[in-house]
Amino acid sequence: MERTADNLRPLFDYDAERPPAIEIAGTDVSVSDLTYRTAPDRGIRAYLVAPAEVDRSKRSAAILFLHPGLGSRATFLAEAVALAGMGAVSLLVDAPWAADTAAAWGQAVTDPKEAVREYTRTVIDLRRGIDLLVAQPTVDPDRIGFVGHSVGALFGAVLAGVDRRVKAAVLMAGTGRFVDVAAVNLPDLRGERLEHYRRTLAELDPAVWVGRAAPTPLFFQAALRDEFFTEEQAREFFEQAGDPKSIKWYDAGHYLNETARRDRIAWLIKHLSLERREPGGSR
Repeated sequence: MERTADNLRPLFDYDAERPPAIEIAGTDVSVSDLTYRTAPDRGIRAYLVAPAEVDRSKRSAAILFLHPGLGSRATFLAEAVALAGMGAVSLLVDAPWAADTAAAWGQAVTDPKEAVREYTRTVIDLRRGIDLLVAQPTVDPDRIGFVGHSVGALFGAVLAGVDRRVKAAVLMAGTGRFVDVAAVNLPDLRGERLEHYRRTLAELDPAVWVGRAAPTPLFFQAALRDEFFTEEQAREFFEQAGDPKSIKWYDAGHYLNETARRDRIAWLIKHLSLERREPGGSR
């Protein structure tokens, strides 16, 4: 039989349902691909990133990461690996707006009552993620951090106000109202429908809960050229938070830049008492 492109195509078939196993050479880091249950019908996919070798006489800081709308649990993977080199354990979750569930979730949250239900469940997902972290025998429950970007920052603000186990939080390119996200992503919501959405979600808004996070230190990272949220929205978000808090502006778009990444890591090192490690796990 003649070997054509069509009959050669099966050579490249693979099991797309099976997630790739990740091995990172040259670093003393382990990456576990897992699913944790937050309800009988709700499983959250995540990566657990940790130092491969740990000093069991000491406990480690831990960080929960939540990605932006265009992202997944892999978004902060390189950052989590870098932090593992400093002794931190990280949990990177797939939010309900991650790629394979984004369409259904986006359709569901068009209805404001359904949005309240879904947003509440998402905060519970994150709290259960903290449960998973503190259950790790090497994790210090008094050194739990959070990093969230865009819509991830909105949920992080609510989480910090609800759960006292969060001891430090980085909120990247966020805003204080869920309706601001709806205005960007749900263009059919206009006029009175948009106002009804705002009113229905008002009690859940990050601006309400971020003020209850104190005394948890908060680091806001904001973009001067944000394509989605205005400078005024970012400033209002920051102003709603209590002390201690800080904000830094970057000459960048919504997804920030390398300078922001370095600043974020430096801030986490300071507030979670991380230590840089030499290769092989020695300090």
